[in-house]
Amino acid sequence: MYKVIIADDQMPVLEYLKAKLPWQELGLELIAVCSDGEEALHACKILPPDILITDIGMPIMNGLELIEEARKINPGLKTVILSCHEEFHFAQQAVKLNVNDYILKETMRIEQLLDMLQQLILQLQSEKAVQNEHLKLQAVVSHGLSALKTTFLRSLIDQPVWDETEWEKKAGNLGIRLTAGYRYLPVLCTLERFSDIEERFGGAHQVRFVVENALNESVQIADHVVLTFDERSYYILYPYPKTIKVNIMDMITDELFKAQKMFLRNMKIGVSFYLGEGCDSMTTLKKQIRFMQNIKTFRFYSGEHRILKAQQMETTEDELFVHYSEAVNDIRNCIQLDDAERLKYMIEKWLKHIESKRYPVDSVRGWVIKIVSDIELKYSVMQHFLTNYSAELMQQKIYAIDTLDHLGDGLYHYLVEKMDSIRVHKDHSIRKEIAEAQRYVLMHLNEKIVMDDMARSLNLNPTHFSRIFKKETGETFVEFVTRSKMERAQELLDKSNQSIEQISLELAYDNSSYFNKLFRAFSGMSPNEYRKKI
Repeated sequence: MYKVIIADDQMPVLEYLKAKLPWQELGLELIAVCSDGEEALHACKILPPDILITDIGMPIMNGLELIEEARKINPGLKTVILSCHEEFHFAQQAVKLNVNDYILKETMRIEQLLDMLQQLILQLQSEKAVQNEHLKLQAVVSHGLSALKTTFLRSLIDQPVWDETEWEKKAGNLGIRLTAGYRYLPVLCTLERFSDIEERFGGAHQVRFVVENALNESVQIADHVVLTFDERSYYILYPYPKTIKVNIMDMITDELFKAQKMFLRNMKIGVSFYLGEGCDSMTTLKKQIRFMQNIKTFRFYSGEHRILKAQQMETTEDELFVHYSEAVNDIRNCIQLDDAERLKYMIEKWLKHIESKRYPVDSVRGWVIKIVSDIELKYSVMQHFLTNYSAELMQQKIYAIDTLDHLGDGLYHYLVEKMDSIRVHKDHSIRKEIAEAQRYVLMHLNEKIVMDDMARSLNLNPTHFSRIFKKETGETFVEFVTRSKMERAQELLDKSNQSIEQISLELAYDNSSYFNKLFRAFSGMSPNEYRKKI
């Protein structure tokens, strides 16, 4: 709806206009009724109107002064003057201000006002249609130029530069002037937590449109060029002359810092910037952009919301999966204790370890996927409930994550959700005493666990405890203890180099022959056969 403000120092006139005109039926919203020009100008600043109807002779600020100031706020403002006969000498001044209509209060009729407002609405609609067409045309041109720049950038990366002159000509058509004496500093801009941004903006195409416009608006240094590689990454080519009278690097860094703040404040988008080296030819530009495309490990470990010099990062040859069993045990203990704070601490502990060693990125992602998959399988089976978990979808989601910070947050939120679902399931389907007994068993697999002792600790008769445990879970307490220990044994056989005897002792079985017998009954094979099979 188009917005209207009325200003007149005569209250009967204001009440008449407010009450007699069918504002909503006309598609208009009367947002303010003001008794002087200063009050009306303040209203215009708070919520700029499309139509201003004003008296001329008002205290503090007259109608013509009001129109002049309001037009500075909205140059397309439609204005109507209400006047008395003795004020008609203001008409010439009103014409200069391009007032849309001039109505005498003495002869004012509702029909006249309705006709006048309908004419103004038609003008506004026509102007809006023209403006929309202009914006569409601009968008088409902008989109076409953006696509050409992307094609050029990818061709530069993939194809050899045999003929510098030909490539310089292509670049020149896109505003890139790599001629003698002219240089650029390439800066890579990456969006953080892209999946969240894409969901919020309704698709990758919308994200690209918004980010390109924001980069072009936020970069103030003249003759820059913005190139889009894909929806996640963009390049700014900053003019970087050889003779530097001012510290251009400080100017660029300051501008990037302001751009970061603008993205976060206005669009809730986190970005990082990585600065390359000055380029004075197509060959050096190609080399720099290819280099910056391949600093994924550096970006992964550098953190978020950064402005850094782009560099390669070496990774360790140590094996991360050596620590898998310890890490997953830490996490399971937190889940059993239903302790989100401890879980956060444990995840931070392992993230610090990973960061200090700098394991290969894909190894870290695979490690997290394994943790998530094992936790999901473990608790889905244990709690006997179905989930909407998809291993393929989870894998795609994790491999799309670009930073260790984001990966850690994603793992934490997944595990907290898992803890919540386990808690809800227990609250609804298992008695408190049984849930407590299960939790105790899973937290003390390295100890001998006797049913009578467990029952007494819960202030229950052992026979009664045995009966309700079987009724609630579908298995006896002894069967649950044995199954839990055998599942843990399988994990240790999978992930550790411990001997069978060591695993037997770790699970509180003094007699390894008895342990072997239980394991065969559980898995259909001996521990040695199981280890050889995997």
